[in-house]
Formats: sequence, structure tokens, C-alpha cells
Amino acid sequence: MSFLKNISNALASIGNNKTKNHLDVESTEVNTSEESVGEKIGASINGQLNVGIQELSGYLFLETFILSKTTIKTLKGATLKFTSENGDFILKSDTQEIKSDLAGNSFKYITQISFDITEDEVERIKKGDFSKIQLDFKRKSLLFDKTI
Repeated sequence: MSFLKNISNALASIGNNKTKNHLDVESTEVNTSEESVGEKIGASINGQLNVGIQELSGYLFLETFILSKTTIKTLKGATLKFTSENGDFILKSDTQEIKSDLAGNSFKYITQISFDITEDEVERIKKGDFSKIQLDFKRKSLLFDKTI
């Protein structure tokens, strides 16, 4: 649940007034979106990709937070492909319905997507065993370069 609270903090820091009213955090403690949600593992000209790991009932999920100029809206889910010299691996989204939210007045969109992940894949991400990350949805793709 702390990941969801971080998303609320990020939205509040970039101007979403509805979210600000629901937070019990002092305004001096609110950070910018780049600092507040997960660990930044990918970046490109069009945006950035932050992640966090969440465990629910023994299952692991990679919680992604995408800040981008591209709006994402699909009912068919998404895939996240990590390209590596040691072999690529692909994660499938946990939910099929994905929709971006406008990030205040910044003309950027915020998208939160949860992916099923294994312990081995978590270790590969933590070690930085990838060079590029590609998010595929509908017939579109967002490509991020490794930042960790």
C-alpha cells in the first residue's frame, strides 16, 4: 500500500487538488514525482520508468510508474520486455485495462501498471542485468534506456 501512497504523493506534488485533499502529509514533505515513486530504472526523451516490488499472498508484482508524453489506454494489457546480453525476459501486465491520467498542467501522463514477476526476474532487475526496457501496448511501444 505504500506504493499507492507514493503515487498519491507524486500526483499531489504535480498539482492534482483532489489527491491533495486526501493526503495527511504536510506540504513541505511532498517531493517531486521523480523522487517519490519507486526506483528509477529507465529513461528516454519521452519519459521515465520507476518500479517497486510488492508481495501479495505469496505472489510478486512489479509495480511500474510511467511518466510520459504518451497516453496509454488499452483493454488488452501490456508487456514489459527487458533486453539483456544474458537473454531477454518479458513480463505481462496483471490487469488488462490500463489508462493514463493527466499529470496536472504539465502535458505529461502518469500510468501505473502492475506486472507478474518471479524472484529470479526481480534479482536480474536489482543487479541491472538489462540494457533496454520496452513497454508494448496496443500497437505502440515506449523504449527506455537503463538508468541504474
